[in-house]
Amino acid sequence: MRIFAFVLLLVSMITPASQAATLKIATLAPDGTSWMKVMRQAADDIKAETEGRVKIKFFPGGVQGSDQSVLRKMRIGQLQGGAIATGSLINIAPASQLYNLPFTFRNLEEIRTVRKEFDPFIASELEKKGYVVLGISEAGFAYMMSGEPIRTSEDARQQKVWVPEGDLIGATTFENGGVEPISLPVSDVYTSLQTGLIDTIVVNASSAIALQWHTKVKYVTDYPLLFLTGTIVVDQKAFRKIAPADQAIVKRIMAAAFASMDEQNEKDEAGAREALAQNGIEFVELSEEDKQAWLELATSAVNELAGKGIYPVEEFKKLQQRLQTLRQEP
Repeated sequence: MRIFAFVLLLVSMITPASQAATLKIATLAPDGTSWMKVMRQAADDIKAETEGRVKIKFFPGGVQGSDQSVLRKMRIGQLQGGAIATGSLINIAPASQLYNLPFTFRNLEEIRTVRKEFDPFIASELEKKGYVVLGISEAGFAYMMSGEPIRTSEDARQQKVWVPEGDLIGATTFENGGVEPISLPVSDVYTSLQTGLIDTIVVNASSAIALQWHTKVKYVTDYPLLFLTGTIVVDQKAFRKIAPADQAIVKRIMAAAFASMDEQNEKDEAGAREALAQNGIEFVELSEEDKQAWLELATSAVNELAGKGIYPVEEFKKLQQRLQTLRQEP
């Protein structure tokens, strides 16, 4: 027995308590942006608190390809995670699209109120599909930006409108307005604006500037089309290889990083909006009649998407009811 106990002691001394893990996470976000600075700091904090047992290596700027390429590389184990637009998860978990439907939110207060209730639902649905959600970020409201002023769907029909590759929600919304959208990966947008393949984009202000797309447009339709969100998802099998205590550290630090990032994104969006105006881009105001027409178009698209199972209908009804209650509060 003494020999057996000695052997166990010896093994425990030469075997690490938990295996070190490196999570390789790719993103389209350019290096040097506020988002990447916050994420790199979070990675440093995680490495320090876990005493090097968990490391995060980021691949920024789209070097690993589009969101769909990142998800594909996660499936084969080449990457462990991706910081991607939630719209890219449309074929994985319909719940991920709850915040992405057109004209759902009027302001940040509304999105932040419903997130308390619906973020956990989105995370649980993605978990069922084999993904761990480390955070959901607010990218801001997306606007139509174009070479010509757009007020109506008739105006839009005269333009060559880009929608992200695989964006069924955006494609359906524009198609219902008689617009034939042009689907392209994010990496092709700048060149396509240069060559005239497209002349209209739907994007938030800070991304338009970070990606230099704003240099190719002249007008912003000053009516938010939809709210953009992003998320970091990690392969569940890879995450479970991390010791439970270290998993908790990763989740806690990332949650704090995402909260900080949302505050910074709000400031960045306000600053980017001012920068667009200072660069000579004109903000096109819509009449109440035009706004109502866009709302009706969006409602038609949302109803069509419901029939295709693009989003969880019952949960979206709960979200709408929550918003109605919020809007009725004094």
